[in-house]
Amino acid sequence: MTFATPKGPTMPVAASTLLIVISLLAGLALNLLPWMGTALWWRPDFLLVITLYWVVRQPRSVGMGVAWGLGLLTDMANGGVLGQHAMAYTVAAFGTLLLQRRILNFNLWQQALQILPLLLVEQLTSIVAATFAGHAFSGAEYFLAVPSGMLLWLPVSLLLQWPRQAPRAADAS
Repeated sequence: MTFATPKGPTMPVAASTLLIVISLLAGLALNLLPWMGTALWWRPDFLLVITLYWVVRQPRSVGMGVAWGLGLLTDMANGGVLGQHAMAYTVAAFGTLLLQRRILNFNLWQQALQILPLLLVEQLTSIVAATFAGHAFSGAEYFLAVPSGMLLWLPVSLLLQWPRQAPRAADAS
C-alpha cells in the first residue's frame, strides 16, 4: 500500500537554534550599518522585525526574555539610554505573544498588517523612554521606520521560512 505525497505547500519544521542565532546576529549587523540622510529615517529596525518573526514562529525559543536581551544589546551598541530599546522590544514581544495564534492564521500581507501596530507601539515606547531620560523628540520622521518595518516582514518571513521547509519525497508515479 502506497500513500501519495501531499501536493500542497510543505510544512515548516522547527528552526534550529543556529538559524535563530545567525538571523538575529544578521539583524543586529544590519541595524549597526552607517545609514545617512533620509535613509536613516526610513531604516526599519531589522533586529526587531526578525525578533518578532521568531516570537511568532518559535515562541518557546524566542520570547520576552530574548527580546529584552536583544534590546539591551541594541542600547549598548547605539550608545543611547540604557534600557530604552530593552523595554520597547519587550513590550513589542509581549504584544506579539498575545497575538501569536491570530497572526499565524493570516497570509504574509495580512501578517505584516498585524505587525504594523506592534512596531508602532515599540516606537512609541522608545520615544517615551527617551523623553523621560531628557532627550528631545526628533519629530514625526521618527515614525517612518514603522511602514518600512512592516514591508520588511515579507522578505524576512520568506527568507527565514525557506531553510525550514521539509523536503518532499520524490513522487513514485
